[in-house]
Amino acid sequence: MEEKPNYYAIIPAIVRYDKALSSSEKLIYGEISSLTNKEGFCWASNTYFADLYDVTKTAVSGWVSKLEKGGHIKTEVIGNNERKIWINHRISPIQENF
Repeated sequence: MEEKPNYYAIIPAIVRYDKALSSSEKLIYGEISSLTNKEGFCWASNTYFADLYDVTKTAVSGWVSKLEKGGHIKTEVIGNNERKIWINHRISPIQENF
């Protein structure tokens, strides 16, 4: 059985309540935030997200573009179409002591 990453996703209020974003765009933001836990950026391709959510790569490309245009993420293409994605909003870790 293939082991999958077990990171938590955080969708801050600035993204959750952004009326310009669809539910799918907010969900992909959460997925990006969870994948940044390992290295500080997200390495996933549009193909990775498309397979994960059973949608087209074109749909994922549109979602990522919309998040970037809205100022929620920053992308950088490096090398042979490899991409890094950073989240622009400071996300505080969950506090265990209240």
